[in-house]
Amino acid sequence: MNNAISRPLILAMGLAFPASHIVLGLFNIGMLLSPWPTLLAMGICVVLMVVVTTPASGRGMPRRNAVITVAGTALMDVLVQSVLPTGVHPGYAAWHCGAIQMLLVTVALRKQIELAWLGIGIFSVLDFAGSMIHRLTPVDGLALVVTPLMWVGIAHAVSRVFGRCDVLVRDYEDQEKRSGARIAREHARWLSQNEWVTELEHATKPTLTKIAAGDLDAADRANCGYLQDELRDQVRGRVLATRQVLASARAARERGVSVEIFDDRETALPTAVEREVLVQLVGALDRAENGFVKARALPRGQDIAVTILAYDENTPDDEFYLEVREQPEGAGGARVDH
Repeated sequence: MNNAISRPLILAMGLAFPASHIVLGLFNIGMLLSPWPTLLAMGICVVLMVVVTTPASGRGMPRRNAVITVAGTALMDVLVQSVLPTGVHPGYAAWHCGAIQMLLVTVALRKQIELAWLGIGIFSVLDFAGSMIHRLTPVDGLALVVTPLMWVGIAHAVSRVFGRCDVLVRDYEDQEKRSGARIAREHARWLSQNEWVTELEHATKPTLTKIAAGDLDAADRANCGYLQDELRDQVRGRVLATRQVLASARAARERGVSVEIFDDRETALPTAVEREVLVQLVGALDRAENGFVKARALPRGQDIAVTILAYDENTPDDEFYLEVREQPEGAGGARVDH
């Protein structure tokens, strides 16, 4: 919004107003001792109009462009002052006062306020000295420089207002992003909870219905035990309790294997680590025929991300122990130690 307002203002100050002063100067060129220096000054003014309105990042302008403008306006003043008549008020033959004023106002609006004040200060000294040389009264000399000084002061104030608007807009955008992220997290949590509740109802309703009816056989009782273990895995295993792991864990329990899955990390695993862990854990569960399988995600910040221990009573010498470590970024993501 700030840029949408300030860009037309910059174009008006940097193009339209200096151009109108050039036209006024051309209509009064007959008052000059010679037209050539002022025509050269007008050419410089046209170049500076392009310099001060060239688009850049945001509302600002390159410091180089501001320095060129300050030097150019000083040269314009010297050129026009050199051919002004002596002893009479120059009127619009001193078109350069308004043109320089608007060029430096544009510099101030484009966040180069210090250089705008430097430029208007140099102009004020040169122009007042030139007025005294051309035998104008001090009041007339001051009249030619006071208005440009006031305009740069106004531009300074407007630029400060725009600066505060920039800060407020950035703060509002940051708040909007934070609010959007918070709403997204809450919505994702709500969806996750709803999905879990739906899955829980789907998994437990048939069994609960049979329990309420008192119509349970041995298979139903065994299924209740497996369902209880699966729900415990989801609560305690979190990051490790994927659908594939839960299915393999149930199949292992049905074969008589004791399965324990714990998540002490409580945050997501890096993708490469998660992929390696799930492959290894599902493999260990699918191979187990007896004994136990234990998997644990360790707290974040430890060197070891996940440990897996599998022991089969039928083959005690083939104990399986594995550590999955997080690797530094760019180093492959995961390392497996047996």
